Amino acid sequence: MKKIFNENAIHILPLPNGIIIAAKQNEYEDKIIVAYKKISFEDGSVTAVTRNAYLLAKFGNNFRSFEIQLKDYLNCRTVLLPDNRLFAVYPDGNATIFDSDARVEWQGTLKYKNCGPADIALHGHTLWASFPESNALIRFNLRTMREELRISGSADSAFSNPEGLWIIEDTLLVCNPGSKKINEVNLKTYTVYEYAEFEEPVYQYVKIKSNEIVLLDSGVYKL
Repeated sequence: MKKIFNENAIHILPLPNGIIIAAKQNEYEDKIIVAYKKISFEDGSVTAVTRNAYLLAKFGNNFRSFEIQLKDYLNCRTVLLPDNRLFAVYPDGNATIFDSDARVEWQGTLKYKNCGPADIALHGHTLWASFPESNALIRFNLRTMREELRISGSADSAFSNPEGLWIIEDTLLVCNPGSKKINEVNLKTYTVYEYAEFEEPVYQYVKIKSNEIVLLDSGVYKL
């Protein structure tokens, strides 16, 4: 495991051959100053990038319109849908689907036991969401926005405060800060396996080509 960025990282966005990291630069009372860094997998370089580069990676080509609509672009979790549509949800569960012109198609909430999700991931016509307070993963139908399936959600759950989600074909990888583990869920059988374990909480996992990246308390690492 190789450390590629320090402990100030907030979250990671994937690029075709690298990642963009939103990192805390300074903090004043209740305000956080954020810087954006790009790490290239080609040469390992770390370079500062603009906020627009971050927004493009998060919202796609129409990022300016989505930024205006969403206001708080940093704290929302997003997935790009077919036809350049966007699904966005905040930690409190308030959610919106926008069309390609950033017009609202649907607005509502994505909650379980009155809590919003920590992360979301797209799989076909469904949306997976992690709910750390309930140790649960829930699959929602994107057409109806209704719950279709729930995994765990009890005291003996296979998950421990699940947060970051990443999907590779029919496999869902789940970061568990509580157990310091990444679990692997087979989305055909819903069998849960242990994928990796760390010495500190793990919050996010992404895989770009053969590059596996994790966000831990102490920084960003390449496995």
